[in-house]
Amino acid sequence: MSTEPAAGRLYVVDFTGLGSACLAVPVLRGMEEANPRVRYTYLENALLRDPELLDAAGLRGLVGLAPSRWRRFDRSDWTDIAEFIERHRLDTVVNFRNPDLAVDGRYAQFRDWCGRNGLRLRWHDLYEVDDVGPLHVRERMTTVLAAAGLTVAPAPDEWLRGPAPPPRGHRDQRLVGLFSSASSTAKRWPTDRWLGLARELAADDVTFVVLSGSGGDELDLTLDLAERLAAVVPRHRLVLAPAGNVRELVARLSTLSVLVANDTGVGHVAAACGTPVVSVFLSTDARVWRPRSRTAVAVQSAVGARCPNQRPLQGNCTRHYDTCDAPCHLDLPPEVIAKAVRNVLPAQ
Repeated sequence: MSTEPAAGRLYVVDFTGLGSACLAVPVLRGMEEANPRVRYTYLENALLRDPELLDAAGLRGLVGLAPSRWRRFDRSDWTDIAEFIERHRLDTVVNFRNPDLAVDGRYAQFRDWCGRNGLRLRWHDLYEVDDVGPLHVRERMTTVLAAAGLTVAPAPDEWLRGPAPPPRGHRDQRLVGLFSSASSTAKRWPTDRWLGLARELAADDVTFVVLSGSGGDELDLTLDLAERLAAVVPRHRLVLAPAGNVRELVARLSTLSVLVANDTGVGHVAAACGTPVVSVFLSTDARVWRPRSRTAVAVQSAVGARCPNQRPLQGNCTRHYDTCDAPCHLDLPPEVIAKAVRNVLPAQ
């Protein structure tokens, strides 16, 4: 992939989950620092739709947010995307999404359609990179920007940390957050393992904060876990935190001593808040998707890493959203996660 003269006005395409935004913000801030004249748009997401959190991101070069559905490049959206690009006088498309064109065919079709309709743009993506391999998402982003002639300066990972962060814990309690939800069942550590983790940590004088996801099945999963935890730990050491909006989630995560989570956007938000996080990686590749902060720890299922269904380019398996007996769930015992939690608790 050849390097061209630096682009000036970018249409940036990315995934639209909480995790993608948390990983992208430091890259975009670093791009702005190194290239003060660059301007760009980004796809909207739950974090950046909130005015207070958008302000915390400090994206001075951001000139617009595009609808999140445009990430799929559905044919019905092509005219609207093109009008958006022309209205914001954008000259370059930067695509941070999948480096496998086989699963992103509509992007290639849109690129061809723009050429046929006289929309002159430069295009930069991962499809022409010879060896993406296990590069972390953050490094993939900087690789694409480098091809566009844009360097990226260092920027803080913990961009959601306030100038005076609240004390971790409450009234000398050490708060261990448990987030057992995930967008797919293949990413969910089994409930009996969460109960085993609570048993392992019960003697460590901690209070468990069970956080809920916003989906219907996620809420059911959380309520089931909380009910079963009541038989494992004293009730005064157990707090159920219902799902709220993203700003409330940030506030809650900022008070925890440590969060234990599956590979989810909530783990990335915790890392961006400066909260220590232990992430459980089952069907996804921690080398590609792990949260980034000084106190973020990723524990990888060795079975999941060796699974023949793994897609190295995407950092997940082909049955990621399918039914699977998920043997990767079985080789991370609670004591392994408990050890990782204890390694960050003493510093609190």
